[in-house]
Amino acid sequence: MHRACGASVPHARILSPMASYRLRPNLRCCAIGTRTICLDLSTSRYFLLENVAAAAFEAFTKGTASDEQTGWLLERNLVEAGVPTVAPSLPPNPTESIFDGPTGPSHPLLLLEAVASQWRARRNLEARPLGTLLIPTGLPDTGLDPCRPVAVAFARASRYRDATDQCLVRGLAMRTMLARRGLGVDLVIGVMLPFAAHCWVQAGPVVISDPLDRVQNFKPLLTVR
Repeated sequence: MHRACGASVPHARILSPMASYRLRPNLRCCAIGTRTICLDLSTSRYFLLENVAAAAFEAFTKGTASDEQTGWLLERNLVEAGVPTVAPSLPPNPTESIFDGPTGPSHPLLLLEAVASQWRARRNLEARPLGTLLIPTGLPDTGLDPCRPVAVAFARASRYRDATDQCLVRGLAMRTMLARRGLGVDLVIGVMLPFAAHCWVQAGPVVISDPLDRVQNFKPLLTVR
């Protein structure tokens, strides 16, 4: 993760008195204590704001930033001129996981589709920025039961793939495979400090990609359905 720290905010750009500013749309940020973790969806990279940089960013999000702070953020491409937008909603807090109890067998065809979907998701991640893979499906939340067969197939597929650092691939593939069936779920990316990131999938408050204790210590950074 790249660090973006600032001890001061010198030489900030002079702002137009008539302009309004907003957080760059392809930036997602999460405050943890006095620091802020950001994910740039256009470059698929995380970075950390600390000290004066984090203070300037917090002031901007609260609407109390000085012209100097806003100009500093503008120069670093964290904010841009434009009408402020409503912050994207976050998912409900997860309360349980499909893996809290027996999951049952997986249909062989679903298992093969899960493996193939993850292969395609990995290829897409290698070729395209993350933001282009997180277009909302527009599908409503359909609950747990219709999603269960696909979730079980992905759990079984992990036996045939290296599961290390595969959470984003798995999450993207599962979301796509469910969307093809008209099933809406939330793909969530969470972060923590010392820095770690994890991606999981929820059907309402139920985690369908991981045990509950695997995700509880992460603070949601973004969600997309």
